Amino acid sequence: MIEYGTTERAPRIGTRRRIIAAVTAITMLVAVAAPTGAVGPTTTTAPSSGDGGWQTASPASMGLDAAGLTAGCTYAMQPQHYTQGVVIVRGGKIVHECYAPGAGPRSWAASWSVAKTFASTLVGIAIHQGKIPNLDVSMADYIPSWVGTPKAAITLRDVITMSSGLQWNESYNPSAIDQSDVIQMGLSADELAYAESRPLTHVPGTRWSYSSGDAMLLSAVIQRATGMSVAAYAKQVLFDPLGISQVEWWQDAMNNTLTYCCLDMTTRDFARFGLLFLNQGNWNGNQVVQSQWVHDAWQTVPNSDGQYGFMWWVMTMPGVQGSIYYASGFDGQWIYVIPSLDMVVVRNSQFIKSQCPAVANPNLFSLNTPLGLNPNLGTRPPAGWDDVDFLTPIVGAATGASTESDAFPTPEPTPPSRFPDGQRSAPCGQ
Repeated sequence: MIEYGTTERAPRIGTRRRIIAAVTAITMLVAVAAPTGAVGPTTTTAPSSGDGGWQTASPASMGLDAAGLTAGCTYAMQPQHYTQGVVIVRGGKIVHECYAPGAGPRSWAASWSVAKTFASTLVGIAIHQGKIPNLDVSMADYIPSWVGTPKAAITLRDVITMSSGLQWNESYNPSAIDQSDVIQMGLSADELAYAESRPLTHVPGTRWSYSSGDAMLLSAVIQRATGMSVAAYAKQVLFDPLGISQVEWWQDAMNNTLTYCCLDMTTRDFARFGLLFLNQGNWNGNQVVQSQWVHDAWQTVPNSDGQYGFMWWVMTMPGVQGSIYYASGFDGQWIYVIPSLDMVVVRNSQFIKSQCPAVANPNLFSLNTPLGLNPNLGTRPPAGWDDVDFLTPIVGAATGASTESDAFPTPEPTPPSRFPDGQRSAPCGQ
């Protein structure tokens, strides 16, 4: 069995909605353009495509009440929620999905911080391959400038659990943009160098603090351990095995993959990642991620209020036995994994993808704007969204009696291209 070291970390974070104050701050960084159209739900699916492609099934055949799944989509597709797509999986099959007009199964969706969970998973794969010894290795092995400094005491475990002790301000306080590390990093040509430069202010491993800077440090670890860019390594060991081909992972102007954010793919492909973890790292008989890593990644870490693991969030809710594990990104990007119900639920917000190369050079926010600040680019946040209100009817569908027929609608064909027909996108430079 692969030895990752002990995972005696405990609990939580609870601040993932802290960034609403970002509106004023980031507005100063981006140009605002004309608004886009309204949204309303359409429901589609597609047949199995082989080679790990999706299969679909009626809710009834999977023991689900179709009305509950429809209610979840109805909640998500309220105009003020700006939902682009929802995909619901049970038994390894898509049982329900819904999309806003102009979007569909092959539309680009954004990750924002969901990318952190992918990056932490790549660390687990690299450990299994012997490219990284274990989680207790010094970060100075991957950041030469830290050798012989107090930062050499920071371990990979400290970073992957956001307990590095490095100074970091994740706030978007509009009155102090110059003090916001996450904004300043996003404005840097070399975002990895910015994360590496933060001063050490606490003893490593003793204080949990949500930090996109810690997540960005994984870019150095993976790149130097594998000799490949993070995006290239992810393609080889994660995306290709899962059959994910429509994918772009942003990099900074120095070619460092942004392991704290900005991984674009489809909502269905985000569901593949959730299903991989639901299946304990196994994909069609191929152990892509070791089951021990899945177990360890879902253990909560000290001082996080019982809600954070290896860049996975952990929650409970009424009607669900055990925990729900989820990857979370700004503006409402979520991958929920519910082991006790054999379900994966993904929700993505409206996303208008820039046709520019996926490079923050250096102003990320001008190309991939949050909060709907540029209505022709980026993502929009849901107003008044509540996780429990969204998930409750979907969870209830697993226990309610089903009256749905076995019919499952057939999608209209979508021609292949980088920007599928109907997908919202903006010309480079807009």
